[in-house]
Amino acid sequence: MDSYLKLAIAALIPVVAAAVFYKIDNVKQGKLTSSKGGQVIIGIVFGAIAVLGTEWGIPLEGAVVNCRDAAPLIAGFFFGGPAGIIAGTIGGVERWIAVAWGVGKFTRLACSVSTFLSGIYAAFFRKYMFDNKKPGWGMAFMFAGSMEVFHLNMVFVTNLAQVEKALRVCKVCTMPMVIAVACSVGLAGLVLAFMSDEKFSFEQKNRGISQTIQRWLMVLVVVAFLITNLFMQQVQINLNRTSISDNLSQEIDDAIKEVKDHVDSALLDSTLQAKDLYQGGERDLYKIAKAVGVSEINIADSKGIITETTEPDYVGFDFHSGAQARQFLVLLGNAATMVQDYQSITYSEDVKMKYAGAALDTGFIQCGYDVSKIDEVLSALLASVADNRHVGNKGFIIVSSKTGAVVSMSGHQGVGLKLLDTELFKTFMNSEDGEVMDVVYDKVEYLAMGKHTETGAFIVFSLLPKSEAVLSREVALYINSYMQVLIFSILFALIYFLIKRVVVRNIDKVNDNLSEITGGNLNVQVNVRETSEFASLSDDINSTVDTLKHYIDEAAARIDKELEFAKSIQSSALPSVFPAFPKRKDFDIYARMDTAKEVGGDFYDFYMTNNDTLNFLIADVSGKGIPAALFMMRAKVQLKTLTETDIPISEVFTVGNANLCEGNDAGMFVTAWQGSIDLKTGHVGFANAGHNPPLVKHNGKFEYLKSRPGLVLAGMEGLRYRYQELQMDPGDIIYLYTDGVTEATDAHDELYGEERLLNLLNSRDFRDVKELCDAVKADVDLFVGEAPQFDDITMVALRYDGPDNNGGIKLMKEITVDAKIDSMNEVLAFVDAELEALDCPMKAQAQIDVAIDELFSNIAFYAYHPDTGPATVRVEVEEDPLAVIITFLDNGMPYDPLSAKEPDTTLSAEDRPVGGLGVLIVKKSMDDVSYEYKDGQNILKIKKNL
Repeated sequence: MDSYLKLAIAALIPVVAAAVFYKIDNVKQGKLTSSKGGQVIIGIVFGAIAVLGTEWGIPLEGAVVNCRDAAPLIAGFFFGGPAGIIAGTIGGVERWIAVAWGVGKFTRLACSVSTFLSGIYAAFFRKYMFDNKKPGWGMAFMFAGSMEVFHLNMVFVTNLAQVEKALRVCKVCTMPMVIAVACSVGLAGLVLAFMSDEKFSFEQKNRGISQTIQRWLMVLVVVAFLITNLFMQQVQINLNRTSISDNLSQEIDDAIKEVKDHVDSALLDSTLQAKDLYQGGERDLYKIAKAVGVSEINIADSKGIITETTEPDYVGFDFHSGAQARQFLVLLGNAATMVQDYQSITYSEDVKMKYAGAALDTGFIQCGYDVSKIDEVLSALLASVADNRHVGNKGFIIVSSKTGAVVSMSGHQGVGLKLLDTELFKTFMNSEDGEVMDVVYDKVEYLAMGKHTETGAFIVFSLLPKSEAVLSREVALYINSYMQVLIFSILFALIYFLIKRVVVRNIDKVNDNLSEITGGNLNVQVNVRETSEFASLSDDINSTVDTLKHYIDEAAARIDKELEFAKSIQSSALPSVFPAFPKRKDFDIYARMDTAKEVGGDFYDFYMTNNDTLNFLIADVSGKGIPAALFMMRAKVQLKTLTETDIPISEVFTVGNANLCEGNDAGMFVTAWQGSIDLKTGHVGFANAGHNPPLVKHNGKFEYLKSRPGLVLAGMEGLRYRYQELQMDPGDIIYLYTDGVTEATDAHDELYGEERLLNLLNSRDFRDVKELCDAVKADVDLFVGEAPQFDDITMVALRYDGPDNNGGIKLMKEITVDAKIDSMNEVLAFVDAELEALDCPMKAQAQIDVAIDELFSNIAFYAYHPDTGPATVRVEVEEDPLAVIITFLDNGMPYDPLSAKEPDTTLSAEDRPVGGLGVLIVKKSMDDVSYEYKDGQNILKIKKNL
């Protein structure tokens, strides 16, 4: 009783400390727990309490019980994660080194690790499950108990080599330590709740959803744990009993089989000896039987009829006449020998024999043991059968006669003893062969089993000490119970955490989209009133739906009339005038869309974002009709608006996907392929959102473009799309299409297919892209025949003809590097390589290098200061007269180096202000220098006549 009182006092110490710190924190208006210093102070104090828990351990039945883990758990749950981690670290480290002054070494690792993890455990759940707020006393109680179960389970995990000792420790410590730690932490939560004037009520009225879920989930988890644990314990007991039974039975069967194999071998050897004597000319079967030691000999002819025998009545017996005898007819075939089990013979069921046979030149010889002969052979064999046989670690085998005389025993013990009056023999005589028995033998409790040999003259017993059998069962039961507590605790935490997060997130989503629902989306109807929160949400949503019904009734009358205008509206939203850019000579583009219904979900678009950049795309919305058309318009506007902000195509899809996912209660999605071509270089940047791969004509041949597509737009939130690239040369064509082309179906349900499309495009050279698109549509119509069109057919074809070369300027190359001084050598090497290809004079090249050094240095120092960004250097050639134009582009802050006041070169270097000289040199050495800030870029050009 004194030990338990001491344990209770140890459990109350961290509760008192928690109340004191909570009071201090209130006085300081929360500054203690919110500051780093306060967390350290609280962590150190509770770490000291954990140390006290170690040093104040209570000896109990050979083990030491403590509630050390309560301190870091209380610190982490109620005052903050850092405080809990500090307290757990102090307690864990002290427990590790405390072995030096007498604290138990056996549980050193388990206790140290568990105490350290207690602080981390409390910190984790406080932050991610309780939103950095203190948990309720019930949750604190449950989670603390689970952590202490983990502590006890670690005793097993870290001492698998000494499982019996670990079991003894756990049997003593489990209940007091789990109860003490759980009550200490739960009581701390209860005390702090009273101190913060929280109200306690068990009524269902106006309870928050979090509390409702928490309480019911806790009830369900506890009930499920109890049912599962009781069931698993019963299963474990039965499995243990079955395992023991199998073990005992196996040992007996192995011993009996060993003896039987010897008997079979002896009989077969005698049979072969008899065969040799008979074939050697000896015809006196009685003499042969006596010589080889068998009870009976029979000679059968080639027809299976006994012609000679030591039993005169058997002469003329036909081996075909019964199942037992018929087995020996194999000796008339390919078998040379066989041995038969002891059993009733065909000639007379009252007679039992064990026979062996061997083939003769004509017929076969059969020799047999009667019961007395078998028992005689067994007596010689059984004397050593139990030697070196063990059951488990300490069990053994006993062989006795049916009168109870011990014939053989493991370790040669007890040979000659009588079992007749023992509990083992008496219990067996009242049991069935193979039945597990609880007996006491030689003052030790055993689980035992016995079986007769085949003649019944001997009994083989196997015995396993009950303590050894129960050990494995109890270890399994304890570990199973521990693991179930941990698993159900983890399940509770995960389910509660997920439900809480999902509910809160859905509430935010409903409120954020409420205005969109009012605009026409009536798919959401909520009528949940189990909690006050959802009751309020239900009222708001239902009020919104009632408001919208009035507009729906009015709109229904206009739907039929407006439907006929939908197709013309949709068509007007797509580019339909061709040639679309009649003045452009560097490309040609054509598109067409043939809808399956009045309106469709396919769409295409193309437009210039600047004089050198053409954007083009094709897309396919899931579904058909008005819903698809409406979603199509939304997607088209989204993508074009984002593209015009001059962000990369991949970002257009990423942001567009996020926007299209919002309010997409109908679950619609879009496949899309969009590209942006630099008409000066033929470089195409593109992104693919689950769309068909385009066909690209390069080097005179169309091939499918191999690239990795992303997921469809509006299919899943949070997706990011891959930026991919393609280089087009003059004369190259890119052909985009929707699955209405390749999945067009004829009357036999056969698809048009990708291979037929590829073969068509490679079948001839098309004069222009319009002819190409028209040819595809004509071939699809020819393939489909009279079958109806089930899907929209849309296609876009772009031919790149190369730069216009207006003014005789053509782009040679460009390079993009980080805007920093370290990139200077890479830029100079790039430009010098291009100048050398033009046979640029050395003087001009040196002047250009000086200019690059000055201008790129300005970009490196000022464009992105203090950060770093990209800078592009482009080299162009003007053909008549020959000149090189070098353009510097960066996205940094606007900065015009040419606007600086030119320095007075008449002054000495000492009198002249710093700066401006380098730009002056550039102006003097170059034939033209210009700067502009356009589309968010600094653009600086220098020109040098060659």
